[in-house]
Amino acid sequence: MKTLYLDCSSGAAGDMIVAALIDAGVPLSTVAESIEALGIDGLAIRTSSTMKGAVRATSFVVEAVGDRAPRTYADIVALLTGSRLPDAIRSRSLDAFAVLARAEARIHGTSVDDVHFHEVGGIDAIADIVGACAALEHLGPDRIVVSPIATGRGTTGSMHGTIPVPAPAVLEILSGAELFERGTAELVTPTGAALLASWAHSFGPMPRMKLEVVGYGAGTSDLSWPNVLRVIAGEQSDVERYDVSTELIETNIDDMSPELLPYVIERSLEAGALDAWATPAHMKKGRIGTVLSVLIERGASQAVLDVLFRETTTFGVRVSAVDREVLDRKVVDVDVGGHTVRVKVGYRDGAAITSSPEYEDVARVARATGMALRDVYRATLERIDPDLL
Repeated sequence: MKTLYLDCSSGAAGDMIVAALIDAGVPLSTVAESIEALGIDGLAIRTSSTMKGAVRATSFVVEAVGDRAPRTYADIVALLTGSRLPDAIRSRSLDAFAVLARAEARIHGTSVDDVHFHEVGGIDAIADIVGACAALEHLGPDRIVVSPIATGRGTTGSMHGTIPVPAPAVLEILSGAELFERGTAELVTPTGAALLASWAHSFGPMPRMKLEVVGYGAGTSDLSWPNVLRVIAGEQSDVERYDVSTELIETNIDDMSPELLPYVIERSLEAGALDAWATPAHMKKGRIGTVLSVLIERGASQAVLDVLFRETTTFGVRVSAVDREVLDRKVVDVDVGGHTVRVKVGYRDGAAITSSPEYEDVARVARATGMALRDVYRATLERIDPDLL
């Protein structure tokens, strides 16, 4: 599975993303042809090699003569729809602008149709998005993962006046992404955020893969660190492997209503726990209570501890290191009566040794077809294609 990892240790902007993909081997002509397909006169692009700190990178610049007028979302949709862009590039570009439009509408309390783009409505920003989408289509990754994203802090100027950094649109767009603060410059632009959000299959650390190519895209500013966005492409197995380094957090509770515990378990899982459960136990003074147990990745306890101390009556917890042996796994799709059921397949030493249909999918198919739940389970396992294992 061809995987593209975007390393955003210095944030992300549209031009940085295009530049990094070109540096990774996408021909400049591929980007130029798509931008020319917009049919806008007075538009030119250029690249150059530059140094950002001690790192050589490619910069990407769009030169637009006399086109700085703000556009509405409808204007941009009409421009892209009426262009000669290939369908796949047009679709990706429209997706990115839809992400931008929804964010702007929520921030300014208006409808998507009434959104006016200022900075991202200029033709240079449009060219960045179209060029980035063209470059991505050329690479053709099966999976895209985005690293934790560096943001600045402070304030910056905009057509709406002074706004905080990260910009409100950036935070709206990157809901669900991992962010961290770095320096005082504005590191993430709405254009860059929209591309990341519309492309990413997941956010997090770099997946295990066989490295094939690396590209560096230069940011405009010179900072105290290399201001580059890095793209890393490689081949990743579709079988996921799991870290066995874990910790077990436990606490004894005898003065809390048991009906509240399912909520605590749910919140612990949302906070990143690998598993959570409750076990009835006899406590001191003859009380009947509960041992609440939460399994986490080692070093990731803080968010779960916040949940336990906020949502339970405990005054303390026990934390211990636990080694875990787990099967490698992947998910395959199985068709049952015209409905898709995901099946988790477990591997040991490269051989499939167990499989388990996802309960929620099985229940959905049972409700939709009227089949008994156990019959859907059985039909799912019978229909697994051996070639998918």
